[in-house]
Parts: sequence; C-alpha cells; structure tokens
Amino acid sequence: MEEDKKTERKRKRFAARLKNSKGIICSDIPGPHVVLCNAGQATGLEKEFIFNLTNTLGIPLPKYIAEKGESHSFLVFKNTEHAKLFFNEYNAKAKIDENGNELYMHYVENVPSTETVCPHPNPKGLTLLNNFISEDEEKLFLNIFDWTQEIESSVLKNRQVRHYGYEFRYGSNDVDLANPLEEKIPDVCDILWRRLREYGIDVGVPDQLTVNKYLAGQGIPSHVDKHSPFGDTILSLSLGSSVVMEWKHHSGKWVPVVVKERSLLIMQDEARYDWQHGIQPRTYDPIIESRTIDNTNMKVITSDTVPRQTRISLTFRWTRSGPCECSYKTLCDSVSKASDGDLEDQIASNLEELHVHQVYEQIAGHFSTTRHKPWPRVVEFTQRVQPGAVLLDLGCGNGKNILHRSDILQIAGERSSGLLVECKENIREVNAADCVRLDLLHSCLRDSCADVIICIAVIHHFSSRARRLQALTTIHRLLRTNGQALITVWAKDQTKSNYLLKTKSPNTEDRQVTVAGLNLPVHENRTQFQHKDLLVPWKLRRKTDNKLAGQPESTLLRFYHVFEEGELDRLCEEVELEVERSFYEEGNWCVVCKKREVQ
Repeated sequence: MEEDKKTERKRKRFAARLKNSKGIICSDIPGPHVVLCNAGQATGLEKEFIFNLTNTLGIPLPKYIAEKGESHSFLVFKNTEHAKLFFNEYNAKAKIDENGNELYMHYVENVPSTETVCPHPNPKGLTLLNNFISEDEEKLFLNIFDWTQEIESSVLKNRQVRHYGYEFRYGSNDVDLANPLEEKIPDVCDILWRRLREYGIDVGVPDQLTVNKYLAGQGIPSHVDKHSPFGDTILSLSLGSSVVMEWKHHSGKWVPVVVKERSLLIMQDEARYDWQHGIQPRTYDPIIESRTIDNTNMKVITSDTVPRQTRISLTFRWTRSGPCECSYKTLCDSVSKASDGDLEDQIASNLEELHVHQVYEQIAGHFSTTRHKPWPRVVEFTQRVQPGAVLLDLGCGNGKNILHRSDILQIAGERSSGLLVECKENIREVNAADCVRLDLLHSCLRDSCADVIICIAVIHHFSSRARRLQALTTIHRLLRTNGQALITVWAKDQTKSNYLLKTKSPNTEDRQVTVAGLNLPVHENRTQFQHKDLLVPWKLRRKTDNKLAGQPESTLLRFYHVFEEGELDRLCEEVELEVERSFYEEGNWCVVCKKREVQ
C-alpha cells in the first residue's frame, strides 16, 4: 500500500512538471496517448523494450517518441483500447532496470511533434540508383563472401570486413600500393560496370574493394574517404537491408539519406570530397518522407521507425598516387599547413567543428553520465564568491559546477545543444541560474559584466594559438576590473595523475587522421601524451544488459591541444590577465587570474 502511494506521488509530481515545461496535460481519462514518466532517451530506454511488452499483449507496436536528453517518453497507440490494455498491464508493474524499478505512466491529451524538416538537398555529386540489381543478383553477391571465420583487426571492433585488390588501412585511411593482395575484385562484380554504362555512367573498372558486414545496431563514424590515395569516384552497393546514412558538411548542413537494399550509391564532386558521411549505431532507423513545403521538396524525419537487418556494403575505389588536386580544401589531406606554424583560422574552425562540436553533440548524454561532481579546486574557488556577484561558467558542460546558491546570479554558457539540455535539467531547481548557448552568450553580454568567471576544460579544444588567445581575450573582456577567473586545461605531463594506466605503454606506431593537410596522431587512452596536438578517442558505450550484450561501441575522436608547464600562464599574461596562482591538479594545469586595473 505504501509503495502504491509513493508511485502515485511520483506520478502527480511528474504531471505538474510536464505541464509547466511542455504544456502537455496528463489525464485520468483513457486515450490513445501515454507518457512513460520515468523511461526515455536519457535513461537508455530502447524501442525493443516497448516492442517486447506490446508483443506479449498481442497489440501493434505504438509510435514511440523519445526526445533527446529527456528521461520520459511517449507512446501513441492505434486506439484507446490498446492504450488501456498496455496501461493496465504494465503501469507500476513492468521492471525497467536491474534494480527492480517499476515503469509508471499517465494518459496524456497530446504528445509533442517530433517531425524534423531537413531543408538541405542531397550533396552535389551524390547519385543513388535504387533497385540497381535484382533480388536474385543480390543473393548471388551475398553468397560469394564467407563470413564464417572472424577476421581480427586492431581497429575494427564493430564489424567484419574483407578486402580485395588492396587492403584499406583504417588507421591511415589509405592503401599500400606496393603490397597488392592476391585476391582481386570478384568477377561477378563486372555486371556493375556494364550496367552503369547502360545508365550512361562510364567510370571504368575499380581496383580496390572493401566489403563490410554490419549487424543490426552497428554503424561507422562520420568520415571522408581520404582524398589523395583514391580517385574522384567511389561506389557503394548495399545488400540485405536499408539504412539511413547521414551526411554532414563543415558549414553545418546535415542531410539524412535512405540507402535501400540493392541500391548503388555514387559519390563524386562535393559528396566525394567536401562532405563527411557515416551511419549511426542503432537498431532502428527513422522513417524519412519527401514532402512539398513552401513549394519546395523537403525531407521530413518522423518519429516512426523501421528495424535494421544485417547489411553488407561493397565499397569500390580507384587507387592513385601523388597529391590530390581537387578544389575542395577543407577536408583535403594535400593542403599545406600555414607557413607561420599556426593553423589558418578557417582550417582551425573546420577542425573544431568536425572533431569537437560534432563529437560532443553525439556523446552529450554519455558524457554527462561520467561527470557528476565538480573538481575540489573548482569548489574551493567558487565558494569564495561574494553575495550579489555575477558568475559566468563558460563551457559549462552538464552544469555540474553550478552552485546551489540564490544570493548570486549564475549564467552558464554551453556550445553543444545536447549538453545544453543536460545542463538545463541539472540546474532547473537552482534559483538565479540559467544556461544558454555559449556563442549567443558571448554576443549578448556587455563588457565588464562578470565578477567571477570559470572556464573548466575548454581552452584546450581550440586548435590554434590565435584561437586560444581569442578565447582568453573574451574572458578578459567580460571580467570587471579586479574580477577573477579560474581557467583549467589538460596537461601534456600526466605522470602525476591517475589518468595513466601504469601497466599500459603508448603505441610506438601512431595512428593518424588527416584534416585539411594536418596529420593528427590518435592518442592511446590511459597512456602518457606523446604530442601536443592530437585526437583523443571517446568510446560511446552501449548498455550491456542481456538484450544489448555484444552490440558495438562507437569511437569518436576529440581534438585536444595539451599544455606544457607555464604555457597557459604566458597566454594569460599576453592578454593582460594577471596570474595570481598557477597549479597542477590531476593532470590539469590551472590558473587563477584577475583583470588588471587600467593604468
């Protein structure tokens, strides 16, 4: 009885929050719409969980709406009877985790619209030929690849792969032309070049083939096929299952493309050289519809989904040697670095977009679960903030450093929209505190508005010295005279931190990724940093319950400039921030500085 009362209190508190935050009204009157109050995207709820529950009842799978960063979700049933059956069977009864916590729910009068409109056309040079081969031909292709024996790979942990002609080297994204493989591209593939000519497309015959086997739930991070080792055309034949491939441009454009089974994807021009493409690791893909909006044909991504099956992709390339001569320089590995030893601003900006901003959008939820408490020195610094002060947290992440104080004004700024959601959730009960987009915060705040600024683990993500100085100049601009700032960055020297795994040695053969002519080494986690500018892997883990056991991790790469001793101090002095204290804490260089009085 006491447990029933507790659950009812939870439901009432949730109903009040949902009404205040989203204007959605909970109801005791049965209807086709149900909200799952304590299960959503932020709690790791998967659509398979709902499918198993509805399958047991013998009712169709409802539309499932799980908003990013939210711990609740919505179900839209075909009719009220199905919703009542589900509600009566599982409310306060279905277990949602290994701790025995129970699912509780409400009927709701309406649900949020989750349709997303993509206003951008497909990348120039991207051609998709549906039904390029027949079902019988698809079976023929599937039968020529033997997947019974696993091929071990130090890089590919998420899928099986075969190579023909030349081995595609994932560490460097190229091939070794001096070491051709004995196995050439199978003769059955000749039908593809003949059929392409029937379409009026004559690209010749490729000499390299990579075959990937993706199980449902597996994907591949966003990437561009390296420019210089390969020609201006790349072909991809899909077998077994459709998939949504996401295309991302360094200008911020994003285009999802449905790649159906038996289709041939042709990448040329911008699609080949100037866009990244990847596949999200998930077991269901959203349904994408084409609609006419404002007299323009646009893609609409709905909350309805379709399950993925095992998919085989055949990627054909034409190898070449020498530097690339394309006109698309942002992602080109043949572009020279700036002659003054510092990156050009546009290259640096694009590097940060690809390997900082886009990565944090993808890892925001997982990142937040690993960040619970502020560092001791941050607590020590912020506890000294005087009543009535204005405190800015620049690059606040999930808001873990926000003080539970009502006697100061706290404003947090965060660039990642995913982390912004996490922050707003964490600080909603803190009076006199708000979290806004970091780029908007910089532009809307007047000079000398802050008494105190904290900037924790942010400056090291700027990829050029000029951009690091610009960030510190912004801190100087926002501080009042004699105002204080605490700034922390990762240290190159990790020997005094718990980050190092003493039994693990750095890999002597660096894996590298090339961005706009800049060769960046990929760091091996838990080892001493060997370089100052590098990419640090983040493994986006999936839950390991029985249902998801064995499903893959995604490894994403974040850019870091790790600091030598005294380097941060010198940059602060250069922008006229007076360093009062400088210290090392758990692998970080930290400075407490103040804005000098004007002489």
